[in-house]
Amino acid sequence: MQRPLGLAPFDNQTRLEHALTVCGGVAVCLLAYFATVWVVYGDLSVVALEEAVTPQRVGGVAAAVAVWAYFGVAFIKGYGGPVLNTIVYPLPIAVLGPFPARWLLFGPDLSGLQSRFVGLFIFEPVLTTGLLAFVGLSVFSTILMVWAAVIGDDAREQWEREQLTAEFYEEFVDVE
Repeated sequence: MQRPLGLAPFDNQTRLEHALTVCGGVAVCLLAYFATVWVVYGDLSVVALEEAVTPQRVGGVAAAVAVWAYFGVAFIKGYGGPVLNTIVYPLPIAVLGPFPARWLLFGPDLSGLQSRFVGLFIFEPVLTTGLLAFVGLSVFSTILMVWAAVIGDDAREQWEREQLTAEFYEEFVDVE
């Protein structure tokens, strides 16, 4: 069974480089999340309980900006993968990454988690996920647009030929 073309990594990287790219994304996410909460609220324990939605969103937005910016730069450098860096890696890292980190620091709040994800209030996690994705994808798109505008069409096309796998390039990029 073959991997879908959209999930293919960039061509000129080792498996170790690819794995380190993903681990770096997790580290950037958690650092941005907790640093922002600490700077804004002065105390990390404000995110300990699942009912603390506002501090978690503040940290989450900062984490989304940081993780998508990180994967945008990794995209430019040819680490990760074209679709992997766009949504497959950053979305779950930004949305799910803070949960286990908070639980490691403060212990799990299972009753708070149950009240947050059960009943009529299920829209809250969906709203937060949409907010993080919108902000993060906006940052990612801006980074790539500025990069493409600065280097010009010829350099961008050369980058595409060097970094994308031949199959991905033929299927999604080559318009001749």
